[in-house]
Amino acid sequence: MIPKLLILGVDTILKIICEKIIIKNIKIINKNKNFNIRTDELYINAESIVFNKININKISIKIKDIILQFAITKNNFFIKSCYAEVKIRLSKDNINKTLSEHKWDRLKTSIESFILMSFKNVDIKNKSIYFVSSDGFLNKDIYYNLQYDKNSISLVNNINKEKLSILNDKNIIINNLYFNGSYIELELSSKIIFSK
Repeated sequence: MIPKLLILGVDTILKIICEKIIIKNIKIINKNKNFNIRTDELYINAESIVFNKININKISIKIKDIILQFAITKNNFFIKSCYAEVKIRLSKDNINKTLSEHKWDRLKTSIESFILMSFKNVDIKNKSIYFVSSDGFLNKDIYYNLQYDKNSISLVNNINKEKLSILNDKNIIINNLYFNGSYIELELSSKIIFSK
């Protein structure tokens, strides 16, 4: 009973917190077959996601060490804490849609100041990011890569090697970031604690 309730709860929460999501699969693994307040692993696969005005092509989430906390007053439970490993795929269309959102105007303005031009969209090819100017011009000599370290991702100019930080969060560990055709794939992990 608890596994079905947990799957239903996760499905419901995802549909509430995401502006758009297509859930492909939710799977629970508990090695000892005894569901109590701890569950070993939970897998979520979804696509066509919009979360916090960020467009995501595909996402795979592996959640480990899930601790459930039962709510006495409501006779149900919620997740108290867990550890998540996330693999995100972003296409150039996802990036362009995200940067066109009003919520991300500040990020777009920072990028425009960094690359010294206004741009209407990005293009991804040859493991690089190119910016298409507002008048449709693409300078193939100047392109950008992404560099990451433990907690941050930076946009790097191929010529002068200058960097612009586009993500810096001490609660997120960046495990890998790579280009795959016209996609960017990002692998990260984080301890997640849910507050009441």
